[in-house]
Amino acid sequence: MLPGYYFPNEAAEPLLWHPVLFAYTLLISGADLLILASLAYLFGSLRRAIPLMTMLGIGFFAVVLLGPLADLRSAHRAPLILTSAHIAPTPTNPGLSLIALQTYAWVIALVLSIGFAVLMFSYYSHQASLTATGVRKTVYQLFSLGIITPEKYRRAKLAAKAIAVAMLPPLTLWGIYPASMLLTQTWNPVWRGWPLLPVIYFADTFVVATAVFIFVYYIWKLKALEHDTLLPILKIHAAGSFSVAALTGLQVAFWWLSSPFMAEMVTPLLPLMYAVIGLLLLSFFLSLLSIRYLQASIAVSLVALAGTLTNKWNILINGQLISKTGLAFLELELHGPWVLETVAPVAAGIALFILLSIVFPLGEGA
Repeated sequence: MLPGYYFPNEAAEPLLWHPVLFAYTLLISGADLLILASLAYLFGSLRRAIPLMTMLGIGFFAVVLLGPLADLRSAHRAPLILTSAHIAPTPTNPGLSLIALQTYAWVIALVLSIGFAVLMFSYYSHQASLTATGVRKTVYQLFSLGIITPEKYRRAKLAAKAIAVAMLPPLTLWGIYPASMLLTQTWNPVWRGWPLLPVIYFADTFVVATAVFIFVYYIWKLKALEHDTLLPILKIHAAGSFSVAALTGLQVAFWWLSSPFMAEMVTPLLPLMYAVIGLLLLSFFLSLLSIRYLQASIAVSLVALAGTLTNKWNILINGQLISKTGLAFLELELHGPWVLETVAPVAAGIALFILLSIVFPLGEGA
C-alpha cells in the first residue's frame, strides 16, 4: 500500500467489483461482433466473415450475464430484475435502473440475434438436411424454417435485414454499457476523473472483438486463409488498435497538463497504461504487415489480446485500488478460486460457440 490517507473500510474490502466482472467486460465483445455482422449484412460486405462473426457473437453475448451473476451475493434473486425492474421514474422512486434497462436490452438483442442467425442460415440448413441423417437431419430441418427454395430464401433475407436493423440499438447500448457503468460510480475518483474512458472502453472492446475473430479464423482456416475475408477485418482492427493507443496517450497527457493532482493520483496505473499503448501500437503495425503476409495475423491477435486484457484489468481492477481519498494505493488481495470464477464465463462462451459451429455451417449463410 502506498503511503497516504485512506478510509479504514477500504482496507477491509478494496475491491467492490471482483475479477469475475473482468471476464464480463470481455464477453461484451460479443455485442460488437454482432454489430459488425449486422452492418456487414446490411451493406453486403464481409460476406464470408458474417457467419463466423454471428456465431462468435451469439456464443459470447448469450453468456455475458454469467459474470455479474457469479459476483452477486444472492444470485437466486437475479430474476427480480426482470419481474420487478425499475425502468421508469416514479414519485416514490425517482430515476431509473441502468442495470434493469440493460437487462431488457440484452434479452431483446439476444432474441433478435438468434432470429437473424436462423434466417441467415435457413436455406443452407435445408441443404445440409438433404445429406444428414438421424438427429442431425431433424435439427437441420427445424432450422430451415421451411425455406427450401432460393425464392423463399430471398424473402427470408429481407426479413433478416429488417432484424439486423432492429438489432443495432440494443447491441450499441451494450457496447457502451461498461463505460457508462464506470462513470456512474461516483465513489471511484479514477473513473470519475477519466473523461475519455467511455470512448477508450468502447474502442477497446471492438479491438477485443476483431482480435478474437482473427484468432478463431486463423485456427479454423490455418493455411487456407482468404485474403478477401481477413483484409477488411485487419483494417478495422488496425484502426481500433491505433485509436485506443492514441486515446490512452492523450488521456495521460491531459492529466499531466490539466490536473497535476489527478496525474499524481493515477501514477500507480501509468506503467500498465504505457504497456497498453506499446502493445496496441505493435498490434497496429503487425496489422499493416499482415495485410501483405496473412500468416502474421495470428501475432496481431495475440498481441492485441495481451494489450486489451491488460487495459481492462488496469481500468477495472487496479482502478479500484486507488483510495476514495486519492491519496493511497491499496494492496490487491484475491481470495478463493478467483481464477476459476474469472475463466468459467469465458469458457462457457467458447463452449457455446463450438456447439453453434457444429450445428450451423459456418462456411455458408452469407
